Amino acid sequence: MTEASSSDTADEVETADVADDGTPERSPRTSRGRLGEWLILALAVVLAISGVVAGWLAWNDDTIEQAQTRDAVLVEARQHIETMNTLDYREVDEGLAAWADVTTGTLHDQLVGVSDEEKQLLAEQQMISTGKVVDAAVTDFDASSATVIAAVEVTVEDDADPDAEPTVKRNRFSAELLRVEGEWKLENLQQVAVNLS
Repeated sequence: MTEASSSDTADEVETADVADDGTPERSPRTSRGRLGEWLILALAVVLAISGVVAGWLAWNDDTIEQAQTRDAVLVEARQHIETMNTLDYREVDEGLAAWADVTTGTLHDQLVGVSDEEKQLLAEQQMISTGKVVDAAVTDFDASSATVIAAVEVTVEDDADPDAEPTVKRNRFSAELLRVEGEWKLENLQQVAVNLS
């Protein structure tokens, strides 16, 4: 019987290594080893993706900051150009003060230096002009200066002739702006000739 017992034991050992469907079962040690390999591989992939994402975000920070600066320049330039094309003869002092508020440098100095005689002439013309920027673009900028081009419609009402219809003038401007104490201000505003050919 000893031979039968040892033969039965050998059969049991063989059947322990074979699954019911006939495929060999893996030992727990082999499965754990492969699980560890997969975990290391997954960790390496996650670290690689994290590195790529971090690099992209760092590169994009500059791009986002530039876009925000460009947007701020455009918003303020549009408002300032509209202000500079708006004046009511009944409120000349207020209009000139608004012009001075949106300008800097030589342009600002010229506006602050408008004489009483010049103010009187503006009042006597009895004109009300209202500027509206219909299109604008930033053509150049950095952290402290910018250049903007703008298409402007200026509606002019002539109070000296109450029967006259308001007229609309379309002009193009080139504006140079400087950043002064966190705000963009017009340093120069020039009308640009329109080439009709």
